[in-house]
Amino acid sequence: MPLPTLVRQPSMAEQVLRILIQRINQGDYPPGSQFPTENELAEEMGVSRATIRHACSLLEERGLLQRRQGVGSFVSRALSIANPLFQYTNFEERIASRGLLPAFQQLEAHQVDTSPEIAARLDLQPGAPALQIHKIWTADGQPIVYIINHIPTWAFEACYTPEEVLQPGFTEPFFQFFRTRCGRSVSHLASVISPTLAQNCALPPCFAGLDPLTPLLLVEDVGFSDDGRPVFHSLEHLVGIASRFETMRRVL
Repeated sequence: MPLPTLVRQPSMAEQVLRILIQRINQGDYPPGSQFPTENELAEEMGVSRATIRHACSLLEERGLLQRRQGVGSFVSRALSIANPLFQYTNFEERIASRGLLPAFQQLEAHQVDTSPEIAARLDLQPGAPALQIHKIWTADGQPIVYIINHIPTWAFEACYTPEEVLQPGFTEPFFQFFRTRCGRSVSHLASVISPTLAQNCALPPCFAGLDPLTPLLLVEDVGFSDDGRPVFHSLEHLVGIASRFETMRRVL
């Protein structure tokens, strides 16, 4: 019996965030320009100031907004971007920002003994226990991202059992899982990005119709907590629109 596809309903702040990111990307709020006030945005969008404040805080976290004490907020001069390579944007936001319906499906999950390769990346002894989670993201029902996560059990065992964490969707949104459920914020990623072809990857059956010569981006991430300890390993297979990154580069 196939596992259900989970569509997480975005909060009001997340919906506002998407609108604001889209406006920044489109140039409605140019780099260096003063950002509308919380009151102005709240009145325009018909939401509370608290909702706007939360959305603006998320813009700051992404480096898209800078606050100046006593002056106001300004759009970052550094970049006006859709998906910068130096900054993580989750797949739900990335898909939704293109006007498509994002959905998540957990294909399988179980506890494993880590291989020497994964153990080395997670600073574990080979064979140390970890959770292995296989999942996909779809855009309008079309699979475009296949992910294999490894999470060492020490990262969550003080809060949850492996059986709880293995439940479909329990670790989504992924970074929020570490921050709010495990009390271990992910501060940065060490990433290796490589081009490849579909025929070189062990993709799940939902990608069976993919041409073997379809280009993919293979992204290997190791996420580190605030204390510098690796808390997850991720192997992401990005297909189609998921493999496209847009950025603006400054000439110095």
